[in-house]
Amino acid sequence: MHNLVLGISLPILAVYTLMFAGAVHSSDITLAAANSTCATIKAVGEQFSQTRDIKINYICKSSGLLAKGIRGGAIQADIYISANKHWMDYMIQGGFVAADKVISPWGNRLVVGAPANSPLELHEWNDLTSDKIKKILIGDPSTAPFGRYAKQAMQKTGVWERVKQKITTKKHITLLAETLAQSDNNTVGILFSTNLSDRVRPLYSIDPSWHPDIRYYMAPVEQSAGKSAAADLLDYIRSDPGIEIFKTAGFDVSLQ
Repeated sequence: MHNLVLGISLPILAVYTLMFAGAVHSSDITLAAANSTCATIKAVGEQFSQTRDIKINYICKSSGLLAKGIRGGAIQADIYISANKHWMDYMIQGGFVAADKVISPWGNRLVVGAPANSPLELHEWNDLTSDKIKKILIGDPSTAPFGRYAKQAMQKTGVWERVKQKITTKKHITLLAETLAQSDNNTVGILFSTNLSDRVRPLYSIDPSWHPDIRYYMAPVEQSAGKSAAADLLDYIRSDPGIEIFKTAGFDVSLQ
């Protein structure tokens, strides 16, 4: 067979093929998303990509683990979504995110939850100190914002010292929700309201004045700030269709 295809030599055709493969790869987008947003951001991404030839990859972990991973080079991402300001500030200070590119599109609420079939009732916050509750699951306050908020609420209301021996921490919120769903009748968990399910029911809504406002923060990672596909996705997340998906999932979009 001749080494010509449509008048192009095979070596040149191979170069063109590699260039095309690189172009397709360069349109991929990777989101490093706070775990509590994972299911919802995937729903937004799926809707976004229906009319675009773009592949979206998702890395869902606690905000702190994501931020440390990006700054340390272990995680390569185009967009970072944090469940609190602390870790976004950490990214800004490291030069990985431009402060003027950060937006805060959603909020959340903190609740005490229990397994769906648990007979436990929580009539007041101080019931956490009672003998009927043997274990309290929270996120790791050092890396998981929902755990940090929970600890802040308990410290502000003076119950932390009385319950800290009951505390068991989890790395991220989906792990906590899964563990809580399978726990016994003496276990509760503190989590975002958007992570409740038919397996985890709410017992008590935590007063938002007991902790800083729960806001999410989103920005392009500096190395991808000029990437058009990432910019398009960011615009779509903030658009009415994107916001509607987050609203339906229970996130607070009132500050839009």
